[in-house]
Amino acid sequence: MKKIIIAFACVLFAALSLYIHAYSEAVSFKNESEQRAVKQAEKKGIVQVTDVYTYRGNDVYVIVTGKDDEGEQWIVWVTEKGKVAAMHRASEGLTKQQALSSVKPYRPKTVISVKLGMEKGIPLWEITYIDEQNRYSFYYARFEDGAFLKRYHLTRGKDV
Repeated sequence: MKKIIIAFACVLFAALSLYIHAYSEAVSFKNESEQRAVKQAEKKGIVQVTDVYTYRGNDVYVIVTGKDDEGEQWIVWVTEKGKVAAMHRASEGLTKQQALSSVKPYRPKTVISVKLGMEKGIPLWEITYIDEQNRYSFYYARFEDGAFLKRYHLTRGKDV
């Protein structure tokens, strides 16, 4: 019985070690990608970073928002490999609230997220929400003018 307990403890320790290693590798990759994007944004004149996050669509982009030395708010879309794909003044496009208002006609039950992204070279807002039919819904509006790009739904499970 003692051998079984020791063997189980060894297997449990090995599994836990593999999990911790895999998690730290994933976090490390994300941090490296975000650091690379911040460096590119700084090269473009951003002196105060206010937010950094990763958008995963057809391609992966790191979105960096921040201010230049004159205090103007900018948004920089950086590819996963660290190339600046687009850079706009925040004032050149819709605000988060304006983007969110574009889904009001669909009467969302719950808004999950409103975030910037990019698809096919077009800067956009992605609004994720639960619709009246209890589906996950994704609405994409062009950053510059809020023009509709696409919308799709995913059915949620019965127990959700």
